[in-house]
Amino acid sequence: MIKPKNVYRGHSMEKVGYGKRAVFKTTINEREWSAVTELEVKTAIDAWIDEGIEP
Repeated sequence: MIKPKNVYRGHSMEKVGYGKRAVFKTTINEREWSAVTELEVKTAIDAWIDEGIEP
């Protein structure tokens, strides 16, 4: 079964790893960006879209 990618405000987020070693990756402004928690990635996407600030 194929898992759908997690998409938040038009940006796809990918979970790499599992358990405590999981990292969430996304591409913001054509650059790879990653964080330990999904909330940090969503906050970075919000900042980029709403305020134009790079994470």
